[in-house]
Amino acid sequence: MPAPDKTDRKARSGGASAHTIRLQDRLSAWAQQHQLVAVETLMRLLTRPFGSIMTWLVIAISLTLPGAMWMTLDNLSQLSNRFQASGSMSVYLQPAVADKDAQQLLNQILGTSGVAGANYISADQALAEFRATSGLGEALDLLPENPLPGVIVVEPELSLPQAEVIALADSLRSERRIDSVELDTAWLDRLHALLALSERIVWVMGALLALGILLVVGNTIRLSIAARVDEIRVTKLVGATNAWVRRPFLYTGLWFGMIGGLVSWILLAVGWALVSGPVADLATLYGSEYRLLPLSAGAALVLLLGAMLLGWLGAWWSVVRHLHQIEP
Repeated sequence: MPAPDKTDRKARSGGASAHTIRLQDRLSAWAQQHQLVAVETLMRLLTRPFGSIMTWLVIAISLTLPGAMWMTLDNLSQLSNRFQASGSMSVYLQPAVADKDAQQLLNQILGTSGVAGANYISADQALAEFRATSGLGEALDLLPENPLPGVIVVEPELSLPQAEVIALADSLRSERRIDSVELDTAWLDRLHALLALSERIVWVMGALLALGILLVVGNTIRLSIAARVDEIRVTKLVGATNAWVRRPFLYTGLWFGMIGGLVSWILLAVGWALVSGPVADLATLYGSEYRLLPLSAGAALVLLLGAMLLGWLGAWWSVVRHLHQIEP
């Protein structure tokens, strides 16, 4: 039998090596495989509705608590900016300043940048008001002259930062016709400190509840792995890698987080709808047009992406911990 021709062998080997898979085909196959696994894991969750719904509700409630506190803090922060008295200042005039000069100073203050309004209270008006409210009318009649100075109550713009309000008060103190300027921002500082403390509490609670979500998802994935031990062993016998085996469990954790986040959106929206009406009625009684704002779009997106990440991390932690123990 004649020996094979070297040219034929080179041609056959060259034909075999020339058959390569393009990168585009590899990416397409990879995407199709992930799509198939994602749909398959979702359908598997839907075939066990009771257990899946319980896990989704646990995740949703864990996300709703910090989400509701976050929404409350946003509304309190915006409500604090609406208080007109938050930066109001009392400008006390020199005793020798006449009403005409006080009116000129009032017009000058009204033309100052950052001032929303101002009101002049003359010394006679202040004395009459004090006489009516204090009940010391007879004692005031014994005084040789009116001891109260004229006052200009200045209301800065609502959007004016607190530092600029303080700078405005300092500029008014330099006016020769002004004796003193009182700016009471201590209560506003306390409110901001309280909001900062509440924000820190929200982060701490969020971290603890995030740990709870990791444990819930991790335990659910562990039970799913235990129920599919034989399937995993057979899959590894036919050559499946750990990455291949991990993939459906990771998608399961991702679905847990995503749907739990969406349910949390629904719970927050329902809670806002139930509370916004009474809050609006209460604001109307106080003569305010304040309305309760829902969770912002950015915060809602962070909530959903955080839920998905926590679900994926919980699944990854459980799979890495238990998968290496299963060998064919």
